[in-house]
Amino acid sequence: MENIMHVPPMLLVAWYIPFAVGGCTLASLGGLVLHRVPGTVMMALTGVAIIISSLLFALVPLHANSPYWAWVFPAMICATIAIDLIFNVANIFLSTALPARQQGLAGALSNVLLQLSIALLLGFADIVVSRTAHQGERQSYKNAFWLELACGGAALVIFMAFVRIDKAKSDLTADEKEAQEAAEQK
Repeated sequence: MENIMHVPPMLLVAWYIPFAVGGCTLASLGGLVLHRVPGTVMMALTGVAIIISSLLFALVPLHANSPYWAWVFPAMICATIAIDLIFNVANIFLSTALPARQQGLAGALSNVLLQLSIALLLGFADIVVSRTAHQGERQSYKNAFWLELACGGAALVIFMAFVRIDKAKSDLTADEKEAQEAAEQK
């Protein structure tokens, strides 16, 4: 946004405020939603949000009258939805599926997978940008957003084809189920 749209740094900081506010809101309210909506639906919403966000960033016109409200703001909201929903779903699914003694490991695994994925795909995006630099800076950045769109589409297909997560339930914890099975075997 600074290099292509020539947005001043302080205005760019203001443009990122919805990203931060949305992230805090979704992280706080995510647990409440997971009891009402199946995790599979939340993951589908994540995939769609990634696709919309990358599409908006890839197609944002350079000289629009109001590129922020029409293009950047909705893209930021969708990006926030994408990252926070999948993080909440993964953490809650992993932590409720394991006993208390392994929940720290589950949270660490979830966080490590997220951070490694971001680092790896950011590296791929940088390769796309550097390998297409001859097309001009704006087009090479657009190419990175097209890569993001492809990754979001692939994630959506994988989520819908192979992953099933029900609504979060106030069921027995993994420890309680383990204790119940041990009592039944006696």
